[in-house]
Amino acid sequence: MHLTGRSDTGGLFRYVSQLCDALHRQGHHPAVAGQLYETRELFANKPWPWVEIPCRGGVVAMVRALQVLQRWVDDHPVDLLHVHFRKPMFMARRVAARQRPRLPILYTLHLSGIPIHGMWRWLSDFGDHAHVASVDARDWLIEAAGVQSDKITIIPHGIDPSAFPMTTPTLRAAAREQLQINTDGPVALYVGRLEDPKNENWLLDLAATRKVPGLQIMLAGTGPNEPAVRERISREGLQDTVKLFPFASPLPYYQAADALLLPSQIEGFSLVTIEAMSTGLPVLRTRTAGTTETIVEGVTGRSTDIEHDAFLHEALSMISNMTEMKRMGTQAQRMCGHT
Repeated sequence: MHLTGRSDTGGLFRYVSQLCDALHRQGHHPAVAGQLYETRELFANKPWPWVEIPCRGGVVAMVRALQVLQRWVDDHPVDLLHVHFRKPMFMARRVAARQRPRLPILYTLHLSGIPIHGMWRWLSDFGDHAHVASVDARDWLIEAAGVQSDKITIIPHGIDPSAFPMTTPTLRAAAREQLQINTDGPVALYVGRLEDPKNENWLLDLAATRKVPGLQIMLAGTGPNEPAVRERISREGLQDTVKLFPFASPLPYYQAADALLLPSQIEGFSLVTIEAMSTGLPVLRTRTAGTTETIVEGVTGRSTDIEHDAFLHEALSMISNMTEMKRMGTQAQRMCGHT
């Protein structure tokens, strides 16, 4: 059973949904507990159950959630609790202790660099064993969180390459027509939440330079910063350069683009990086967790320090060279298993 939180449009919930689909195809019986909010379609009409629990509301909500979980686990055989957020670990420990034999708990760390001091130290329980997707995340767990190395396993996140096939010129033209992208210039893409750790405002700064003729920037996602993003686009007259798209299957967005740009302050791995690479997009990302596993510098993409001016400089250089982007995109496809 996967224990999550309040669902949103970030990659974590797509990861959980895809993981459960894969487990079910292998003959296992996954289940997910959480509070449906922004991504109901990810968990609708699935052959495995969603267990609705309240994830907001303080102590009262937590007690109610614990009661729901305990009843569900009492009535259904569970071999493993797989926790994806720190707060549900409190419930996981109590549900696990109630069972005989006691249930093991696996914790997947989706973001390194999270606060672990003060009250967060009390909540920083990383399970009986921790799964991380990158070397950077493992090192953070050991050095900052004090988790023993033998309690950590590195398994990079994966995708089904057949779900993200190579983009042909025909597919690209069709995607651009569908999304009403009409330009002879480069098309840069961002897929993710619109919230502060993602630094999506850096992409608006890129558009505001007006240094790349015909540049189109696609922002695909929703989040708390969306009103501010829309207001700035209107205020600075960026409507012809920056286009916002709702959370949806990202494949058409990848097919319409020439490169993926990720200026995040923190990442756990970045599932969208390997999805985009699988379709033939080079990636420019800040050096957050997962970069080592995905970016071969100058071959499948580029990376920069987590610094505004450095990212903008590299972005301007990369998107101004269509030949270089196509070369790196081809190598990115090959890294993802396409030949």
